[in-house]
Amino acid sequence: MAGVIIMAELIDFLEDRMFSNALNVSFPDQPYMTRIEFLEKICTQKNVVHIGFADHLEVIENKIKNNQYLHKRLLNVAKRCFGIDINCNAVEFVKTKYNMSDVYCLDVLVDDLPEAFFQIKWDYVLLPEIIEHVDNPVIFLSQIKVKFQNICDYVIITTPNAFRISNFEYALRGMELINSDHRYWFTPYTLMKVVTKAGLRVVDIYFADSFVDERNRVLTTKIPLLREDLILMASF
Repeated sequence: MAGVIIMAELIDFLEDRMFSNALNVSFPDQPYMTRIEFLEKICTQKNVVHIGFADHLEVIENKIKNNQYLHKRLLNVAKRCFGIDINCNAVEFVKTKYNMSDVYCLDVLVDDLPEAFFQIKWDYVLLPEIIEHVDNPVIFLSQIKVKFQNICDYVIITTPNAFRISNFEYALRGMELINSDHRYWFTPYTLMKVVTKAGLRVVDIYFADSFVDERNRVLTTKIPLLREDLILMASF
């Protein structure tokens, strides 16, 4: 999947070798996609660690019923897919009710990884819709690097896009619509900057909708920068 080619000159800005107070970063057209469809496609027949896989306990059943539960869809396509989450109740729920294996309740930044993780060469560590919830994303991603750099090739991060069209629509009405636990909105460049400061190397960035929005699809198909989510791939 072709995203944005990270040119050498942009890397110089990301790594603080160059500075501009009016840097112009252009983003090319991309095929229309949803976030889950993108992750499903890129993870097909890959070995994947899915961090924060469980979701809120009260929404799991409904998401599985509507085929919107990301971890279950990844299990259907990935070669191997391990899940990590700090919500022990949710982890136990999917183990007992849906017979999901290779799921672990642990704090990935504090607890040691189980031995099973070191027996597989992982293609991707997934961090979907997580970094906007952490207090310091640079420190968080730096610790993810320390934990996984010797056993995994790439990290894939998804996060809400500050330029999503709904933000402008609400702003015109004098409103902000936001998850009350979010600490940040990321633009494509600021996400790349945070990832770079954490010691990771940006490989590509994509734009996707959380779900198919027929009302705005013509516009977001034409202007990918207005889609709801950013998807960034970085190497360790």
